[in-house]
Amino acid sequence: MFEEYKDIELVCLCGKPFIWTVGEQTFMNQLKEDGKISAVQTPKRCQSCRVKHKEERARREGNFNREY
Repeated sequence: MFEEYKDIELVCLCGKPFIWTVGEQTFMNQLKEDGKISAVQTPKRCQSCRVKHKEERARREGNFNREY
């Protein structure tokens, strides 16, 4: 199935606007088609908040590796 993607402006949980790019949408849909994920969800966080959230989750789970 062919879908035409467009950059989409979204608002992060922090309140800042960000763009969900065509490339990101294409990548996520390819993962779904390959069976690596069950569904594509619209992101809720901008890139900087994604990084912070990932680091916080890693700390909570005890998987935080510091790079020196």
